[in-house]
Amino acid sequence: MLDYKKIKKSLKKALKSIEQMELLEELMRAQQTGQLPPHLSPRMLASEFSMATQQFLQQLQLPVQGETMHSAPAPSNGEPPPMGYEEWLKKLQMRQGGQPIAPVAPSSGPTAISSGAGVDEAIRQSEARLRTIIDATPLGICITNADYVFEYVNKAYADIYGYHPSELIGKPFTMIVEPEKVSFWKDLHDKYLAGYKEIRGEWNTVHKSGKLLTILADAARIVGTDGKPKKVTFVMDVTELSKLREESRLNEVQMMQTEKMSSLGQMVAGLAHEMNTPLGFVKNNIEMLEAKNKETKELIALYEKLRSQIMYGSPNDVAMLLSQIDNVSQRVKNRVWQESDTLFRSSIEGIDRIQDLILNLKNFSRLDEADFKPTDINENIESTLKIAGHLFKGGIQVIKEFSQVPMVQAFPAQMNQVFLNLITNAVHAVDERTGRITIKTMHQGNSVVIKVIDNGKGIPPENLKKIFDPFFTTKPVGQGTGLGLSIAYKIIEKHGGKIEVQSQVGRGTEFTITLPVSGSAQPMATKQSASSPVADSPFAE
Repeated sequence: MLDYKKIKKSLKKALKSIEQMELLEELMRAQQTGQLPPHLSPRMLASEFSMATQQFLQQLQLPVQGETMHSAPAPSNGEPPPMGYEEWLKKLQMRQGGQPIAPVAPSSGPTAISSGAGVDEAIRQSEARLRTIIDATPLGICITNADYVFEYVNKAYADIYGYHPSELIGKPFTMIVEPEKVSFWKDLHDKYLAGYKEIRGEWNTVHKSGKLLTILADAARIVGTDGKPKKVTFVMDVTELSKLREESRLNEVQMMQTEKMSSLGQMVAGLAHEMNTPLGFVKNNIEMLEAKNKETKELIALYEKLRSQIMYGSPNDVAMLLSQIDNVSQRVKNRVWQESDTLFRSSIEGIDRIQDLILNLKNFSRLDEADFKPTDINENIESTLKIAGHLFKGGIQVIKEFSQVPMVQAFPAQMNQVFLNLITNAVHAVDERTGRITIKTMHQGNSVVIKVIDNGKGIPPENLKKIFDPFFTTKPVGQGTGLGLSIAYKIIEKHGGKIEVQSQVGRGTEFTITLPVSGSAQPMATKQSASSPVADSPFAE
């Protein structure tokens, strides 16, 4: 006999699934026209539509006890079963906006044919409604069997690939993939039907014209009326979205390069000033020593003549040469001669200073270190401070409170760019006479924490929420790109960390960077395999 309670429960759930699918369809249409906020992504909507469809298909498997529908007697009290098919049909008609149908009297005979017919009609209407929704939805939907053949495709699916549904139904789905990837897709299809994990992500496929498409796909396993497993695939064409995302990525890279060149320009100007001072006194010392070297050569030549006159000349010639030697010796033995050791030593120190600046420049830029590698944060900050030394004018005081911290997994050059930006901003915020910048490093749990604190003018509350936005700056035109903190934020995010800011007007600002230690971090961007058809899928290594 029919279990009316379970039928009612199943059909109610089926109706709820249909309503949910209708709502999701409207949301997907609105999302395509840009009328929804960006957090409602195509991936999320497609996933929700897939789940609603699966729930609907599950609820259509109505529970029946016994072999046939006419084997049970009617209720003995002459009343229909609680929430039987008549009342359910009334609710169905009301929810569909139609007129409620007249209830059919319960059968008093040995069969419940009218009940079975009503349930069949309800199911038929639900299936027709579902087919209308599936055919009209902008989400591409197809069903493939274990032989890789399309059993059903809706219009949206066929449109994505440039076909008519009749051109696909009955054909192998491999006609829409790259020829060299056919074995990959067949293997993935077999594994999925055998119970493999979800196929959810962005994939590369082929349009009828031959152009490559990027699709956002999800899938579900169902059992057909023939008892065999089948795969329902839900697809959205995100080719243009993928192109926009790539353009956005390239623009972001260009922005980072622009900011890096801006920082590099400031750094080079500072280094030029830093190098100019030692170069100046080294040049002056060498010029004085060069002049003294000429006098020394003259004195040596006179001593050579004296030696010859002593052996072969007259006493008068010897006396004359001795007088000349005495005069030249007096010129040689002046302040320069007395301070020659100091001049040589200071010249060497000046050259060492220049060499140290060049070494720190190399360490700062890390042009030979483009790998994601264990990095000593304290060492990076030290290099950055030396490069930024020309910024600390007047009485600006730099306080270093470095703790022993473990290595962090990082791109060293990018971390240096972050530190230089924060230090430069701190210098610009403080007074040249009373400025104080404190840099702290510490180990907290599984993270390394870096703090850059200044006693500057602080950031107004209305600006605090915008300081990480691209192109936002409070500096005068020509003195800031507005990209420094935005790029710093992205770099720290890329390293799996976070950057936070606290500020009080008139008291100062504190930036806090938290980075995972080595072994617990991975760069957020991974390289794509050239041999895989996946664009950004859960199978990418």
